[in-house]
Amino acid sequence: SLDEVRNMKMLTTNLLNLARRDDGIKPEIGDVEPNFFNTTFTNYEMVAAENGKTFRFDNRIHRMIKTDKTLLKQLMTILFDNALKYTDEDGEIQFEVQLKDRNLLLRVLDNGPGIRDEDKKRIFDRFYRVDKARTRQKGGFGLGLSLAKQIVEAFKGTIQVKDNKPKGTIFEVKLSIKTESRKKNRS
Repeated sequence: SLDEVRNMKMLTTNLLNLARRDDGIKPEIGDVEPNFFNTTFTNYEMVAAENGKTFRFDNRIHRMIKTDKTLLKQLMTILFDNALKYTDEDGEIQFEVQLKDRNLLLRVLDNGPGIRDEDKKRIFDRFYRVDKARTRQKGGFGLGLSLAKQIVEAFKGTIQVKDNKPKGTIFEVKLSIKTESRKKNRS
């Protein structure tokens, strides 16, 4: 729990710093082991339990990938925190990660109240909050999803929001990842 509190504090500081930046985000590519996801998800599972919610995850990453680990963790934490904040008591959050072609796919599903179509157009705007009363109670600056979009764009990826039937929200992220370059044989 203390590790996750430290991560959340770091995230908040980074959110505020990055929100002030106009020059964009520059990923620093490095190796990310498959266990990175399991460790992160185990922390999220504890936080969800402390908040009276169920957290399920599906890690389909079985090989090392090359990406910016810090930015990826920030993105995942923003999406998890958003689902946690907007899922009611006894709610359920599901987080899935997998590789497809040269892309890392992230899906975060919740069974909260969902997002109205007119709000879906604005949720990635800085300082925009769908439910201002709930945000005041739970905290938040309206920066998380804006930063998530900035991070996704830095990875040359996409982020979409959809309805989760019968209720709730699904965030789908597709990130371009680096693959190992093949060495050419010289004869």
